[in-house]
Amino acid sequence: MKEVNRKSGRSRKHYGIRAMIFLLMLACSAPGFAQPEAEKPARILFLLDASSSMLGDWNAPENRFHAASRLISSIVDSIHKVNPDVAFAVRAFGSQYPAQDKNCYDTRLEVPFGLNNEGQIKTRLRYLVPRGYSPIAWSLKETAENDFIESNAYAYSIILITDGGESCGGDICATVASLLAKKISFKPYILSLVDYEPLREQYACLGKYLIVAKEKDIVPAINTIINDNRKILTIRTSGLKQTNVVANAPKGAPVRRSVPVITHTAPEPVKPVAATPVPEEEPVRAPEPAVTRPAPVTINRIYQRTKPSRQGLLFTLPGEERMVKVPPLKMTIRIEEDGPVPPRAVVPVARTGTATRPAPAAAKPPAAAKKPVKPAGNDIQSVPRKEEQLEYVVKTEDAKESTLQIYFTNGQGKNYLTEPRMVIRDSKTGKEVRNVYRNVTNGEPDPIKLEPGTYDISMPGSGSKANGVLIEAGKNKKYYMRVGSGSLSFFYPTAPDRPVKEFQARVSKRFKNGPVVNQNCDEELPYDPDNYHVEITTMPPMMLNMDLEFNVNKRIPIKEQGTVQITNKTSVGKIQFWYQMGDQTYVPFYEMMISGRVDMQKLSLQPGNYQVRYYKGPVDPLSKAELKLFSIKSNVTTKLELEL
Repeated sequence: MKEVNRKSGRSRKHYGIRAMIFLLMLACSAPGFAQPEAEKPARILFLLDASSSMLGDWNAPENRFHAASRLISSIVDSIHKVNPDVAFAVRAFGSQYPAQDKNCYDTRLEVPFGLNNEGQIKTRLRYLVPRGYSPIAWSLKETAENDFIESNAYAYSIILITDGGESCGGDICATVASLLAKKISFKPYILSLVDYEPLREQYACLGKYLIVAKEKDIVPAINTIINDNRKILTIRTSGLKQTNVVANAPKGAPVRRSVPVITHTAPEPVKPVAATPVPEEEPVRAPEPAVTRPAPVTINRIYQRTKPSRQGLLFTLPGEERMVKVPPLKMTIRIEEDGPVPPRAVVPVARTGTATRPAPAAAKPPAAAKKPVKPAGNDIQSVPRKEEQLEYVVKTEDAKESTLQIYFTNGQGKNYLTEPRMVIRDSKTGKEVRNVYRNVTNGEPDPIKLEPGTYDISMPGSGSKANGVLIEAGKNKKYYMRVGSGSLSFFYPTAPDRPVKEFQARVSKRFKNGPVVNQNCDEELPYDPDNYHVEITTMPPMMLNMDLEFNVNKRIPIKEQGTVQITNKTSVGKIQFWYQMGDQTYVPFYEMMISGRVDMQKLSLQPGNYQVRYYKGPVDPLSKAELKLFSIKSNVTTKLELEL
C-alpha cells in the first residue's frame, strides 16, 4: 500500500521528484555550468594575418593589411547595429618577427575580449606592421587554450582574415578537431583577400570560405555572417559584467564567471553596410627650408639586442600605447654625386635552404643604339614563352559517367598542382563547351564531366594547348600532359631595355615549406608552376605574392630609384628613415649616421613618401625627436637640411 502524507495527501514519490528538480535547478545556477547554445552571448575573435605578404596590393594603392583592418571595423560596426552586446577580440600572427626569421610561433592576442572596444581595435590595428610568417595552426592552438577559456558561458567563433595558407607545416584540421571543435559554438568564417581557389580546400575543415578580393565583396560577406548566425548574434545580455580575457592566463587558474540573465529581443533588419572609401591623397612634396614641425617624438632609452654589437633606438609617440623598436639594417649604400642615379651596388643576400640556383636563361643582346622608349607599365606582365602542342599519355578506366582528369607533369614523374583556367572546345565545330579552372583535391585533379566526343583544350595566357582529347561514354580518361616550367624576370617600366643589375630577389613557394632561391634581377630563371612569395632587395624591400603558370614568363616591374641627400655639414648623429606603407602608416626601415661629411650622406630609395626622425643635442630619456617629411621620385635627388 502506497504511503501518503497525512496533511497534504501527497506521496513521498512526489516529493522525491520535486527534490530532484530543485537540485537540478541549483546545479544549473552554479558558475561554469554549460548553458544551452542558443542562450550564450556571442564572442567573436578575429584571427588576423599579419605576415609579410599582406603588404601586397589588394586594390591599389591600398594593401591587403589595410583592407583587412577596414574589413574588421566594418564587421564590428555591422554586428553591433544588430546587437551591441557581442564582444570582440583580435589575435594576429606574423607581426613580431621578420619573414627571414621564419618564426613559427609568432602569434599574439592584440585586443582581448571586451564590450564597446571598437576604438581599441582600430587603434591597435593602426600600429600593427605585417612582416613575418603564417603559423595558422599554432595560432588556432593558442586561441583554443588561452582565448576561449569560458566556453561554458559564451558562444565563441572565429573570423580568419588572410591572403594565404599555413607556412609552418602545421595541421589546421587536426588542431580544429582536437582543440577547437568543442569550444566553437557557431560557424567560423575564412575571409580570403585573394581569389585563389586552392585555399578553399585547406580551410574546408575550419569553416565557411568567403572570397573578399574586391570592394564589392565586403558587404555580401558581412551580410552572410550576420544572416547565417542571426539567432545567436541577437541574444542580449542583461546585468552581465563581461570581463576582458587575460592573454596567456596560467592554466588551471580559477576563473570567475557570472551567469547572464538572457533577454530575447526581436531581430533588427540588417542594413547593407557601405564600405569606407579610401580617400585620395595628394603626394607629399619635399618641404621648403622653413617648416613647421609636427608633434615631436620622445625617445625613452637605448636598448641592447642579443648581440652587443647591434643596437637600435626605441621610439614612442605621445598618446600611443606601444613602442617601436628599430634595429639597424646592414645594407651596402652607394655614394653618388648629384644628377641621375647610376646603378646601385647589389646588396649581398645569404642563401638559405639546400636548393641550387637554376641555370639562367640566355641573356638578351644589348640594344644597338639608345632611343626614347615608351613606359612598359607598372603591372606584372605575363608573357607566353612559346605556343606549343602538349604531349600526353592517356589512361582509361571504367566509370559511371564520361569524365576527364587532366594531370600536368614534367615527364619525369613529378605532377604539378597548379590550377590554371582551361577552355575546352569541340574539335569539329570549334565551339566552346566548358570554361573552367582545374581543381585539385588531395593531389588529384577533380573529374570534369563531358559528353562523349573529341575536344581541344587550351590554357589562356600560357600558349599551351592539347588537341584531339577523346572522351568515351562510361569511361574516365586520365590525360597526363607534359608541360614546361614558368620563369621570373624583372624590368624597369621607364627603361625596359636596361638590365636590372642593382637588386636580387628571394623567391620561395608561398604555400609549401622549401628552400629559398636567390635570383639576380638581371636574370630570367625557371620555376615550377606554383604560388610564390617574392622579396626584392630594394630600399625599402619590395614584397609580393604571385601565381606562376607553366610556359609563362612573369615580368615583375621595379621602379627606378631616386636619391635623398642630407646636406648638413655638422654632426647630427644617428637619424632614422621611415617609409609610408598604405595611406597614413609609416614604418621604420633604415638608420644612418650624419657626421657632417656630405659625400657620405646619400641614400638611394624607391619612389614614395618618407620621414626622417632625428634628435637635437644629446640623447636622454627626456629628449624629443624631430620629424621631417620628404618624397622621392625616380632619377631625382631630393636635398634635405636637418634643422638643429
